Amino acid sequence: MKINKIKNIDDIKINFEDFPNKSNIVLVMGLSGSGKSYLSNQLAEEHNATCFQLEWLIHSKHTSEECKYILDTFLQQNPEIVENVDNKWNNCKSEDQNDLLKEYINKFFLHFLEMRDPNKLYVVESLQLFTLIDFELIKDYPIIVKGTSSFKSLKQRLKRDLAKPKNKKTSAKIKYFFKALNQSRLYQFKHRKVLNKFLKRHNEYTKNKTVA
Repeated sequence: MKINKIKNIDDIKINFEDFPNKSNIVLVMGLSGSGKSYLSNQLAEEHNATCFQLEWLIHSKHTSEECKYILDTFLQQNPEIVENVDNKWNNCKSEDQNDLLKEYINKFFLHFLEMRDPNKLYVVESLQLFTLIDFELIKDYPIIVKGTSSFKSLKQRLKRDLAKPKNKKTSAKIKYFFKALNQSRLYQFKHRKVLNKFLKRHNEYTKNKTVA
């Protein structure tokens, strides 16, 4: 299965039968605007699970005291990156070429694995799961990949973000519209290729594991 430019496909489930009985974590990935957060919230509500986003290391946000504690303890252990987090890593290279962000977001994921409560369930959502996280760290976890196409993801992202209060004025809407179109080359189209490479690699991994 491949994520398409125009046509949506059904969400792709990998090892999903292992959640929640064999794994207390399910990973949700997809293009920006594909509906990852909506699906994650649905899964969290259905399974009484906690949503966790690796993007909090970029935007310094959280949704619960438990998540805040995990983020805060990571930043306390790595004070050298606090300035980058506060500035949303704007002083660094673009995300996909940012080796520093890649290094620390992998550390952040490992920190989450160490700090999580083994008696709770977690839905981990992030596009960085397929752009920056080491494949070896996540290959055996239950995964859901949103099947939303590039164009549909862009349309949904525009609809979501243009409705935000900061984009209330017409001038702000126009400015954001062209910004989102420019960013779509990375977030909706280049990332589609990266995500399809991840799916191909995971399919090969699964086949080899089955043969072995």
